Amino acid sequence: MEMTSVVRTFVTEKTGKVIVVRLEPGEDILKSIEKIVAENSLQSGHLSLIGAVSRAHLGYFDLEAKVYKDFTIDEDLEIVSCVGNISRLVDDYVVHAHIVASDVNGKCYAGHLMEGCEVSATIEIVITEFPEMKRARDEATGLNLLDL
Repeated sequence: MEMTSVVRTFVTEKTGKVIVVRLEPGEDILKSIEKIVAENSLQSGHLSLIGAVSRAHLGYFDLEAKVYKDFTIDEDLEIVSCVGNISRLVDDYVVHAHIVASDVNGKCYAGHLMEGCEVSATIEIVITEFPEMKRARDEATGLNLLDL
């Protein structure tokens, strides 16, 4: 029996502000993004960033236990990729981003961006705003997923 899946989409022909930010040494990446979102009254958007950290705090979602598990790497790392989105959950916003960081030998660490990723040299962020995207609780996973 062939399974049919529902493809959920969000389509917009309008984008809003494009915000480019440079973070300084010692700043926390996630806290800084949250501050930028609040100060600019962003409803939702897409973000990407590159740079370097002296500490990375990453997580992954354990689907069976329905909790985020985390780990920390306390060394200089190059952020080779970080992409994510900004959306609304009731009256608050959610920054959901995944990050890949490489050590001096090219070994990569990856996971969910969490508080505690500390800028070493710089972080360069680009945020593109678009119309409001919302999240809703998904009982099957225990996550607040995009409500599309």
